Amino acid sequence: MTRILHTSDWHLGKEIIGESTVETDEKFLGWLLRLCEERKVDCLLVSGDVFDVPMPPTRAQELYYRFLAGLVKSGCRTVVLTPGNHDSPSFLRAPGSILSQLGVVVPDPDPESEAVVVRNEEGEPVLGIAAVPFLRESEVRASLEGMTEGKRWELYEKGVRRHYASVREALARKLSGARVPLIAMGHFFALGTKITPDPETGEIPETVGTLGAISSDAVGEGWDYVALGHIHRAQRVKGDTVRYSGAPIPLSFREVGNPSEVILVTTDAPGAVPEVEAVPVPRFQPMERLQGDVDVILAAMERIAREQPGCWIEADYTGVTAQPDLTERFSEAADRLGVRLLAVRNQAAFRRAMEKTSASVPLEELSPEEVFRQFLSESHEDEASRKRLMGTFREALELVGHDSAKGTGEAGEALKAEAGEDK
Repeated sequence: MTRILHTSDWHLGKEIIGESTVETDEKFLGWLLRLCEERKVDCLLVSGDVFDVPMPPTRAQELYYRFLAGLVKSGCRTVVLTPGNHDSPSFLRAPGSILSQLGVVVPDPDPESEAVVVRNEEGEPVLGIAAVPFLRESEVRASLEGMTEGKRWELYEKGVRRHYASVREALARKLSGARVPLIAMGHFFALGTKITPDPETGEIPETVGTLGAISSDAVGEGWDYVALGHIHRAQRVKGDTVRYSGAPIPLSFREVGNPSEVILVTTDAPGAVPEVEAVPVPRFQPMERLQGDVDVILAAMERIAREQPGCWIEADYTGVTAQPDLTERFSEAADRLGVRLLAVRNQAAFRRAMEKTSASVPLEELSPEEVFRQFLSESHEDEASRKRLMGTFREALELVGHDSAKGTGEAGEALKAEAGEDK
């Protein structure tokens, strides 16, 4: 019997509206280590996005290596990590010779290396894993020139299928006829996946982290379990054995309603239906997205302060009257109550700014800076606040422009992915 724990999308070192998740990351990794010990996990899978950025902060790196060292004592013999679109593959692979002494596998970017065979103490194979990372379009198909979106993702899916077939062939060679349970890992957007709608527009994104959806069947057939990453909402994709574990902590306010879990897979023999258990992850840092008029939001903040001290809050004002001092009122209340107000969204001011702009000049004729300046004039009376926010907006525009000019390097891919929820 082999126990496998499927996780993904840790995004260690992330910042949520300027607030670091590093303390939450530390609590999660401590909990995960205890779970591996208590449930006697033999193999831990992390299906991409270990870190949030290609070059993570020092504190996040410390947590990561301390956790891996702790797993040696837990009885977990093997850890398989695959790079996601937020990770730098070269950064994760750099300490490979050292990590291999701890039973940690970060495959090189080729089918032979991605075909991982897990062995017991006697050296006998007990598990075969297709440890496939995030596959960029350029790695699996030709140029996009003159290609429709539909054709683009069709060709991408064909390339992904070819890649998994190559890994499967390599696994068969390495196993030399030994029959063991087979696991496929992946980091992509599968057709039929449930995505959290944009909280303001209600729209469902057609791409996630620069990729369109492809069939989960692209991994091929005959796998006992398929451990997917990239989508932050935990869910079944195809039966009980093709699943996203989801992100273990909310990575934005739009994710606060998503379940947080890891998946424990127990398998006895190849071809046998494995036992699959979703293990809920505690909410280590409370987060709430409040919506309504001023009185509704203030009342909710009072209640949350009693029930969840230190909660992070995003306030979404949806009233119809002008509230030029909205941020100040909510900030004063948050300070008094002992909660953290990370963001205020003034929907009424935004609607008025858009209506006034569209009535005078077509939106497509305005630059992003002109649209934002109009919004500030409607929502902030204080000149100093407007200048400060405009400066921040210009810095953001420069960052986006620099990324667009830079192309599709690892850092560029990670920055582009920030536009979506599930990355």
